[in-house]
Amino acid sequence: MFAIIQIDNDVSGREFRRKMRPKYEFICKYCQRKFTKSYNLMIHERTHKSPELTFSCEVCGRGFKRQDNLKQHRCNQCIWR
Repeated sequence: MFAIIQIDNDVSGREFRRKMRPKYEFICKYCQRKFTKSYNLMIHERTHKSPELTFSCEVCGRGFKRQDNLKQHRCNQCIWR
């Protein structure tokens, strides 16, 4: 990721330079997995707080910690059985 900033002491006023930002700013406190967005870290950390599988597929019985993963599974794998 880059942010473009203008250099103030440039004679022409049109020269730009890239400023590096850290690639990973958000780190999971449970497993040290790294994320670029705080929202993704928040969703990931939920998986550590509830170890039991709460959502299961009615077709194959496979369990999931998150409902969105169950919905994706239904669409991709069990819908055509």
